[in-house]
Amino acid sequence: MFLINITLNPAKIPADRADELLAQHRAWFDQHFESGDFLLLAPYLNRQNAGVIISKTMPRAELDALLAEDVYYPQALAEYEVREFKAVMAADNIHDLANAEA
Repeated sequence: MFLINITLNPAKIPADRADELLAQHRAWFDQHFESGDFLLLAPYLNRQNAGVIISKTMPRAELDALLAEDVYYPQALAEYEVREFKAVMAADNIHDLANAEA
């Protein structure tokens, strides 16, 4: 599995395309969440323009290819920090966390 921290670089994102690019970024999330590639998506509450993804287990080259599909990736409009991990414990109610209040 992979933990991916994504941090947008607003200074590099053209203001006149910001909304369009964000919509494409969200569509990319949706596509890979629906296909099961991404297991958890969350914006950081204490850090603007940043969030985390937990992906399913896959070869690193496959993950790199998925990340390269993100609209922000080709022009380095965001930073992608990737950490590989192996889950050894998971709460039975992990699904409930998606609806929990902060």
